[in-house]
Amino acid sequence: MPKTRLVILSWSLSTIGVLLLTGTLRSASQQTSLALISTLKGPAERVVLEGNYAYVSGGETLRIVDLSDLDGPNEIASLVLPDRIYGLHAVGTDIYLALGLEGLQIVDVTNPAKPMILATHLTAGQAVGVTTNGTSAMVVNLMTGLEVVDISDRTVPMLLMTQDTPGYQWGIGSSGSTVFIVDQPSGIHLFDVTQPKRPKLLSVYPTPSPATSVTVENNRAYVVYGRTGLIEILDFTDTSRPQTLGSYQVAGRPQRVAAYESRLAIPLGQSGVMILDVAEASTPTLLASYDTLGVTRDVAMREDLVVAADGNRLVLLELR
Repeated sequence: MPKTRLVILSWSLSTIGVLLLTGTLRSASQQTSLALISTLKGPAERVVLEGNYAYVSGGETLRIVDLSDLDGPNEIASLVLPDRIYGLHAVGTDIYLALGLEGLQIVDVTNPAKPMILATHLTAGQAVGVTTNGTSAMVVNLMTGLEVVDISDRTVPMLLMTQDTPGYQWGIGSSGSTVFIVDQPSGIHLFDVTQPKRPKLLSVYPTPSPATSVTVENNRAYVVYGRTGLIEILDFTDTSRPQTLGSYQVAGRPQRVAAYESRLAIPLGQSGVMILDVAEASTPTLLASYDTLGVTRDVAMREDLVVAADGNRLVLLELR
């Protein structure tokens, strides 16, 4: 994906040459469109990126897609799980799956062409989300709360404790040892899991309406309100008092978003995907949008690459 860098060379006090070179820098003002790179057929409801791979789920199937050649993404393996994949989290060569009533499943992709199920941890309720911090996995169950699981031995995950919240737990996000639990209807609960056996409640941010998910990036939490299409931006530099920085209203009902540095990617269902510039959180601005033609349920992003899960295919886009 060629990018543009402006280099100014001085040969003398009176002569300046300007050369247009291929490089790696691009200003936000230049990023004004999304261009199609390629597509890959197959079920695609959730997607995460890790290294040169996209891990894609659709129903009960996990697909491993090699992105070494963006013009020709290649599905190198797939794995059928015992229940629907509700949550998907990748760390290195480990994939953590929230499988509803089948709990937490850990998959080893050291050899991406031969994914191997390492272990299953049955949760008390319906597992809908998962994240990790060091040797702990945090799993949210729709009705029974947060489970903290010891994964120091990934082949034998062990329950450390369960932390309930007042309502129904719909989503989870994390930043280091701070875990964010989406509870309906009470709000976003922040826990410190430095001591996994004794999570400490740091604060509760009361949401104006039931939230659907939370995505965490660079001391910000992006809270999605699926029923209304509102995306709220929180600052949690002070975890005891999260502050609202701004918000953005979209047409549609997104369930989640992806964040990368100062950009936010939002899946818009039948309307495709949009990218926001959130450098100024009080006034988010639209950078680009793209109609993927299907129903975009999820999106992942890194640098200028945007990968959309479009129901029946994976769509690779470049932000230009």
